[in-house]
Amino acid sequence: MGEPVLTEELARRFPSEQALADAAADFAVRCRDAGLRPLLIGLEGDLGSGKTTWARAMLRGLGYSGRVPSPTYTLVEQYPVGGFVVAHFDLYRLAGGEELENLGIRDWLADQTAWLLVEWPGRAEAIASACDVVLRLEIEGEAARRLTARAQTDAGAAAIRTLA
Repeated sequence: MGEPVLTEELARRFPSEQALADAAADFAVRCRDAGLRPLLIGLEGDLGSGKTTWARAMLRGLGYSGRVPSPTYTLVEQYPVGGFVVAHFDLYRLAGGEELENLGIRDWLADQTAWLLVEWPGRAEAIASACDVVLRLEIEGEAARRLTARAQTDAGAAAIRTLA
């Protein structure tokens, strides 16, 4: 989605799920206000680490008030927000490249106005390498989470700067 840059990283610790959700909502607003479109965000981490929580909170931050189900079985859900679309993918159950093509991934990647939030991007190497920014969530204790953000493009570096 952009030209590769030297890796830029940021790590933050959140003491609770609410703190994580607040940061995700703020991140979405800041990225929107910075005009970062298109944007491909990879969400990595173990089951239960907060990937879907992060995606839901981003949508809430952008003003989406409807139901936000996990796309675990549908593989993709789309949400119109503020004049553009956020597509939330979950590739955990991806059966192969053909299934990704059936989801219309080429059209989504070509959309210059959309944000793509992709859980488990490593299940499709073409997606993992195309991410502007990869957010890795890790469980730390009962409620705390650690977020490591890694930019892979200039747009990803700009997104990371909104987290700082």
